[in-house]
Amino acid sequence: MSSPVQPAQENTISQTDYLQLFTKELTYQDPLKPIDNREFMAQMAQFSSLQEARSTNENLRRLLELTSSSQSLMLLQKSVKLRDSNQLGKVIDIEFPDGSPPLLNISVNGGYIKKTLLDVSEVS
Repeated sequence: MSSPVQPAQENTISQTDYLQLFTKELTYQDPLKPIDNREFMAQMAQFSSLQEARSTNENLRRLLELTSSSQSLMLLQKSVKLRDSNQLGKVIDIEFPDGSPPLLNISVNGGYIKKTLLDVSEVS
């Protein structure tokens, strides 16, 4: 029986780690073949670009969470139609679980169901 595939861990290195590694490289370099400064500058530029891309990605993720929360709050006490079943219900309250999209507690036919914003097809 095979074992489940484990997700690859993200290898991250900080700018400080990179500079320490570069300093070690300079310490042990061959004096007859010094490192090319252009290569170092290109690597630093790539590293800075990568850090900025990661920061932008994190900011976009946070913006998406805030937008989803805001849109969910606007549905409070509204009648909604569910995408999967075409049932009509009223959003009674909203839960905000950590790391997950908001859950709408919807009153449907005397009972309650929990759905995400993506499960709503119409609002009235």
